[in-house]
Parts: sequence; C-alpha cells; structure tokens
Amino acid sequence: MIKILAIIGIFGGLLCAAADCLLDLKGADNRKLGKMGIMDSKWETMAHFRFVWSDILAMFAVPMYTCGFVALMLQLRKVNEKLALGLTIIFLCGAMGGFMIHSFLCLIPTIYQKIIKKDNFELAEDVITTIFRQIYVPFYTLYVMLVVIPAIVIMILIINGTLALPLWCIICNPVVFQIIGLLLRATKCKLFIDAPSICAASLGLAMYGVLALILI
Repeated sequence: MIKILAIIGIFGGLLCAAADCLLDLKGADNRKLGKMGIMDSKWETMAHFRFVWSDILAMFAVPMYTCGFVALMLQLRKVNEKLALGLTIIFLCGAMGGFMIHSFLCLIPTIYQKIIKKDNFELAEDVITTIFRQIYVPFYTLYVMLVVIPAIVIMILIINGTLALPLWCIICNPVVFQIIGLLLRATKCKLFIDAPSICAASLGLAMYGVLALILI
C-alpha cells in the first residue's frame, strides 16, 4: 500500500508541475503590471484553454501528491505516531488550500482578459487586487501549511535520524526546490525566467513520494 501511494504521489507532483506550466509559462517578455505587481502583461494574449486545463489538472494532482505525503507519514508512524498524525492533518488542510490557491490563480487571468477587452485597465486592477486582498489570509496561511511547515519538519526529522534517510534527502522538499528555482531565476538567464521556478514547489511535493519509496 505504501509503495502504491508513494508512486501516485510522485505522478501527482509531476501532474501539478504540468498544471503550473500551463498557468504560468509566459516567456522573458512578460511584465508585471499594477501597483501590487500581481498581474502579467502576457495574460492578454495567453490562450484561455490553458487556464481551464491547468485547473482541471490541479483537481487531480492535489489528491494525488497528497498520497505521496501520506505514504511518508505511514513510515513515520512506525516511530512517532502522534507526530505523523499531526503532520498529516496540517498537510491535508494545506492541500485543501493548494487547490483553492491554484483555482484562484487560474481565475484572475480570465477576469483580466474579459475586462481588458473593454480597454479598462483600472477596473481590471481594482477587481483583481480587491479579490486578492479578500483571500490574502487563507491564501498564505494554507500555503504555509502545505509547503513550509511539513518541509521544515521533514528536514529536521532527517537530520536528527528519526527518518532513516540519507542526509542528501533534506533537499527533497518543496521549500528547497522553490529556493533553487528562485535562485536560477535570479540569474536573469532567459532559460530560467519561468521554469523551473514556476513548478519547483510542485516538483518538491512529488519528492515526498520518492522519500517514502527510499524508506521501504
């Protein structure tokens, strides 16, 4: 069962990375727009089907990559049942937010496209920034529960030997992957303007399934 869940988790992370690329692959000529910088100039010309299919893929990807984390927690349960249960609850709450966040990010480009057709950038910015401020607290709270807290705890458990994994496995999580992606983007190299930064966290979530397989 653990092996099956782990493999599903790996494919779920990869599927989520594909969804991220559909949503956020824009190219080097993209510009951030608006006072908050949360809008993109390329939204106006991006095909609408990309946002539709990105959300559909995420619908399947989120429960799938959750299976990978559950597989890892089933391994942790053998040595610390309460911690495994606690981390599972935190991750499941975060995964619920993961789909909400992804859906929101798929909706705002559509809103922008519809309003900008009326040549009203100010209205587009006002609507999108208002919606973003409305979900600001759950957006970041659930993101932390999905990506940050589990990754940090898993790294600590690997370092202190609670999880019998090689030390190099501390890099196999969404936080480290995201940092690597951002560092590559910071090089300003055109090759790294979008990928892997845009899908790094999803690839990191796939790594939980890899860690579960290593522990078998």
